[in-house]
Formats: sequence, C-alpha cells, structure tokens
Amino acid sequence: MTLSSYLGLLAVSAVLAITPGQDTMLSLRNALLSRRAGLGAATGSSVAALIWAALAATGLAALFQASPVAYELLSLIGGLYVIFLGVRAMRSARTTLKAYRLARAGVPALVGGPYDPQPPAVATGPGVGSAADQSSAPTPGKGKGARGSDREPQGSPGRRARRDITSFRGTFLIGLGSCMTNPKVGLFFLALFPQFTPVGASPAFAIGVLGGTVAASMWLYLIGVVLLVDAANTWLSNPVVTGRIEMGSGLTLAGLGIYLSATGVLGLLG
Repeated sequence: MTLSSYLGLLAVSAVLAITPGQDTMLSLRNALLSRRAGLGAATGSSVAALIWAALAATGLAALFQASPVAYELLSLIGGLYVIFLGVRAMRSARTTLKAYRLARAGVPALVGGPYDPQPPAVATGPGVGSAADQSSAPTPGKGKGARGSDREPQGSPGRRARRDITSFRGTFLIGLGSCMTNPKVGLFFLALFPQFTPVGASPAFAIGVLGGTVAASMWLYLIGVVLLVDAANTWLSNPVVTGRIEMGSGLTLAGLGIYLSATGVLGLLG
C-alpha cells in the first residue's frame, strides 16, 4: 500500500468519524453522565467498527448486501434499539429538569440530593453522636454534583442499576450494540476495501490496516468529544444546561432510530 493510498484512507476515515451520527450522540450523551461513561460508549462504538471490518474482510458482511431482507431486518432492529436509547435519555433529562424546578420552588424532590436547597436538620440529644460525627456527614448539594450525585441510599436497587448503566462496561456494551446493529457500517467497509486493499493482500491486512485505521480515527474523534464535554464540567454542572443537552441528544437519537426503523419496515414491505 502506497503512502498516497494510505493518506486517502486517512481522509476517508476522518470524514466518516466527524460525520454526526448515533455514535457521536451516544458518546455525547454518556459523557454528560461521567467521563468514564463517555469513554465506554466511544470505545464500544470503535470496537464494533473493527468487528464490522473483520466481517467484511471475511465475506460475512456481504450477506447483508446479497440479502435485502436480512439488511432491512437488522436496520429495523438497530432503529428500535436507538429509539430505546433516545427515549431513555429524554426520560433522564425530564427527571433532572423536574427535580431542579421543584427544588427552586422550595419542594425538594430529592432529599439530600443536589437540588435539595436546605440541609437536613441536625438532631441533638442522647444517642445521636458527637459533633465531629455530625460534621463529617455529607453536605447536600456538594460532592459529585448533577453528573453523579448520591440521589438514593447506598446499595439501593435504583442506585445499582444506574451504576451499571453508567459504568465503563455498561456504556461500552451500549456503544457496541448500537454500532453492531447498523448494517450500513458493514456496507461501508465492503465499499472501502476494494479501493484501498492491494492486490493479493490477506484478510488480516484489511482488518488490521484498513479496519484499524477507520476504528482508530473514529475512537480518537469520539474521545475528543468526550474530553471536550468533560472539560466543560463547570458549565455543565448546571442541571438546566445538562438536562437540555441530554434532551436534545435523546431527541436526535430517537429521530435517527425512527428513520432507521422506517427504512427497515419500508424495505421489508417493498
């Protein structure tokens, strides 16, 4: 592979990476929760791109090109999954904004949470504990803030579920699943390989060099998005800003999902 060919591959990879899509929205949305969650989603999407490259190099992705039904069915499944992710993001944003409005109105919805304007009364008397013990208690509204507050007691089912969803592993699987249910990625590699693969090159070359370059470019861009969001942590600690951005990303994901699902349904009916 010549240097000029590889530079052309880098250019194509860069254009693909910066093109707004569901992977960008997922990384952005999860970066609002925490840097770890954003990194997980970005890595999952990039690993999925590498898997699609392997499928294309071994000929398995060609099945979707040869079978329109399989392609449209996977598009439908992927669209429904993206809709689910978008709706979940919008519900989370609505909860954040509602809690903030209630707290501003003097009705703390999350006692001891980030939007509770009044700290809990400190009890006194026998059996309560020393002043030092009381002073070491967590102060409401401080700590992790809106992006990772202790809204529920330690060990509660809701807290554990949220920790699973926003963990690196949880968001990695979300990013992986979102990209793997998008057959357009596989078709992209099918169209890319003939243009940049030297005559007689092995599948390992296509996977390692071509697929690796695309996946790495995608990962670097998504990581940049995550780090940019994380750098704006002070500004994004405002629950109104966070809620509105999350609502916007949720609407975008839902819109992409509806488009993918509609395309799949029309393809199956046609």
